[in-house]
Amino acid sequence: MKLVVALICAVVIAAAFWFVDNYVAPLFLNSRIERLHERNLPRIIIESGNTVYCRMKADDFRFALPHGSQAAHPVISGGFDTVDGSVEARFDGTNLITASEYESSLSGRVQVGGQITARTIPGGLLIKFHYFGDR
Repeated sequence: MKLVVALICAVVIAAAFWFVDNYVAPLFLNSRIERLHERNLPRIIIESGNTVYCRMKADDFRFALPHGSQAAHPVISGGFDTVDGSVEARFDGTNLITASEYESSLSGRVQVGGQITARTIPGGLLIKFHYFGDR
């Protein structure tokens, strides 16, 4: 019986910490608790070669690059829950996708608060993005 009570208490404490970290801390600390010590945020990281990951103090924003492309020249600016940036998607050979095809492929797959536009450049696409996570 004590084990069951201990497990229930552990679950309630974990849920309370998650709630405080995701909803309360960004409002009062302008950061999630585990990110208080991090500097140079927002930051852009290319995950697995095809996913753009923007890490901010209070939020994250991810989106996929076109299949078969490589990221180049990432640029980012923003605040604790806002990010603006661009990245070039470079294609090897003739495996090209148009800007409108890429934007259509993202339809319904961009998280709420995010906007992504693309335009054709020599050798690929210039992808511009904006995210505002209203916490």
